[in-house]
Parts: sequence; C-alpha cells; structure tokens
Amino acid sequence: MFVQVEQHRAVCYLPQSGQIHQVVYLHTAAEEAAKVWELSTKDFALIAIEGINWNRDLSPWYHEKVFAGGEDFEGKADEYLHLLTNSLLPKIEEACGIVPKQRYLTGYSLGGLFAVYAMYHTSIFEGIGSISGSLWYDGFCTYVENHTIMCNPGKIYFSLGDKEAASARGSMRTVLSCTEKIAEKFRHDGIKTIFEMNPGNHFNEVPMRIWKGIRWLLQE
Repeated sequence: MFVQVEQHRAVCYLPQSGQIHQVVYLHTAAEEAAKVWELSTKDFALIAIEGINWNRDLSPWYHEKVFAGGEDFEGKADEYLHLLTNSLLPKIEEACGIVPKQRYLTGYSLGGLFAVYAMYHTSIFEGIGSISGSLWYDGFCTYVENHTIMCNPGKIYFSLGDKEAASARGSMRTVLSCTEKIAEKFRHDGIKTIFEMNPGNHFNEVPMRIWKGIRWLLQE
C-alpha cells in the first residue's frame, strides 16, 4: 500500500489480518525495506518513507561532506522531524487504518543517526533502532552527553558491522567508539539497551541487520 503526502510517499507493509498494535517507521532505501518485510514475521506494520533528501533531512546540524564529489549535510533534521510527527504519521496511520499501541522509529546509516536524535525532540516512539547508524557525526557524542531526551523509550537497539570502523575514512572511523559511548550512556540512564556487532562492513546484509533490530524491539 502506498500513501502520498505531498512530495513524500510512504510504502506501507501491513499484516493480512488482525489488529495492528505495533508500527515501525523505517528510513532506508526502498528496495531494502521490501527485503526487510520479506524476512519479517509480518505481524506488525512496517512503514518506509520515500522522497527525503538524506543529507538534508536526516542530519541534525550542518556538516561538511565526507566524500569527494559528495554533498554537504544541511542539518534540517528538526524540520523533517516536525513534518514526520505532525503531518506524515497522522495521515499515514489514518489512511492505513492504524491506531497503534506502540510506535518505533528505526533507520540505517543516517537514518540511524536521525532515530537517536529524534528522542531529544519527540516522545511518541516507544523504541528506537539505530542500525549501522552514523553516530560518528561530529559533535553528536557531545550532544548526547549534554542533552536530555524528552521521554525514555522502552528500548534502544544499536548495531554495527565489525569492519565498519576499520574501513571508514576520517571522522567516520570513530563510529565504533561513539556508538559504544552512546549505548553505555543510555544503559546508565536505565533504558533497556543492546549493542550488537555483525560481520562485515557498512554494506553487508543490510536487510537482515535491520530485521534483527526490529525483531528485538518488537519482543515483549
């Protein structure tokens, strides 16, 4: 099922029968979201959002590009999160007939960074999944240390590939140490938190990694 909201399109994967109690919002490539659904138990709603500019909409503040020929990160996460929570989510859930008891926000790479950042600006998600999240982002560790989330989610899931830090460039090499520090911070704050390592670099078995995170979040 597809729901169009202005320039954004939600690809909605819904269970064939029964009430929908849990909905997972996912920021990743569209083709990966389809593969995640195929791996899943299909007893929840999976909503993949298309039509976003990753470097603009999922970055918390301005950051210079990290690859030659790439684009700068424009730092418009606040604007996109406002749109997501105040416009996209209500319209998507109304169109799909979803009245969820639990919402989860998950994402891969910059989507994982955005999911963690969102906790500081909204309290509507009961769980957060940052899969191979871009937590190397300059200043983000310090941001987490010095700010308070709006509401403790029930669970937070982190994962990385065991070769990501070794194969990364520049500040991206700090992704392992930053993820460890951030995960430990939330554990210290009393939030149920897990940090898993997966074999391979940033691009290995992406759908399976995402599904592992979602499966953990959905467990009672």
